[in-house]
Amino acid sequence: VPGAAGRSGWGCFRLGLVTNFANPKAGVFAVSFLPQFVPAGWPVPVVLVAFSVLWALIDLLWYSVVVWLVGAARRVLDRAEVRRRLEQLCGVVLVALGVRLAVAAR
Repeated sequence: VPGAAGRSGWGCFRLGLVTNFANPKAGVFAVSFLPQFVPAGWPVPVVLVAFSVLWALIDLLWYSVVVWLVGAARRVLDRAEVRRRLEQLCGVVLVALGVRLAVAAR
């Protein structure tokens, strides 16, 4: 996202909320998918709101785990030794692919 590097954590959070609210696909999906799970005789609006809140909590938990994992991976990948080893590994893979391509072309 252009200019995202200068945003605060809350700025990124607000941008994500605006993006989600501006996207009607999630609402259309919820309206078309969730009603089939409302038990017979139960108040439909109340159950749909409960399902929506549960869905939001599950999403919050999932994305919190993703953010934590990405942060942990970044801390590992930011180390100079790890970065150097990754660059060496990528170099070996590219050379091996080049040799394979050269041998296969004959």
